[in-house]
Amino acid sequence: MLTAAFGEFGVAPAGSRGHGVARRAVARMTHTRDRQMPRFVNGYQLSLDDASLATFGYDRETIERSAVGALI
Repeated sequence: MLTAAFGEFGVAPAGSRGHGVARRAVARMTHTRDRQMPRFVNGYQLSLDDASLATFGYDRETIERSAVGALI
């Protein structure tokens, strides 16, 4: 009965509370991981030798420049 009264005033009913908090937390976690992924990839690419990088179409200078840009 109380939740119905609060629902009339625009407050979310008790059954649907907390979903926004969980959604925001997951969105923040996803955003953080999306920003971290290039760092991990660049680190792995820099661990390869120059011949392997050339095989995949990369060069060390470009990867190092993008790694510095990702940290700023």
